Amino acid sequence: MGKPARARRDKERRVAGRHHEDREELVRRTLGRRAPREERWDGELTVQLLPQHLAAGALPSVVVGRELEVAPAIYTAGHLPALSGSETWMVDEFGCFDGRGTVIAAPVSGDECTCHVDVLDVAGRLFPVNWAASEPADGRLWLEGALYLDPELSAGTEHGEAVALCRRRYRVREIRRYLRTAFRPGAPVRLDAVPEPDEVSDDAMYVADLRLVDDVPDAALVGEVASR
Repeated sequence: MGKPARARRDKERRVAGRHHEDREELVRRTLGRRAPREERWDGELTVQLLPQHLAAGALPSVVVGRELEVAPAIYTAGHLPALSGSETWMVDEFGCFDGRGTVIAAPVSGDECTCHVDVLDVAGRLFPVNWAASEPADGRLWLEGALYLDPELSAGTEHGEAVALCRRRYRVREIRRYLRTAFRPGAPVRLDAVPEPDEVSDDAMYVADLRLVDDVPDAALVGEVASR
């Protein structure tokens, strides 16, 4: 099936994950109306667990209480030039992301590979970028979308090694399932682990709260709080 014109891109540009035509609608449906929040001083953030990855059994390690070394990626719904000089990012309880920073390129190693993964640098905090149905761009940008866990960015994979500096260690604090009601999430159901592949529903949204357990210098935490 041919991709829409706006979804086509230069073959030399690589993104985290693979493009599917229905993902833009997925992100649009999951964007809530609640005010976003910045990463709290204790390092907690929320990521989406996409149904196609769960149905493929690609995220089995997401279990409450377990530690993961991951690079939460941005699945973009849109972007604009960043007009403000400040760099900041926010994520809400549904994993919806809003941030301003600079897009840089992380080369993918390989003798025959000249591609790269784009990364958003927000005052030193690095997020791989999946442009999804939006057009790739460079420089200082404002990005909106959702944070998610991408199996293609796991340690040891081609793309995962390209974004090794983006990975940090987190503990899974909570997993939730929201059923969609009139395109809005309903009441959450808390889970101990991700559902079995045959239990995954396309009518549900799955998220996980992750708490940073990396050894982060006090000055870095102070900087995150001051940027609010």
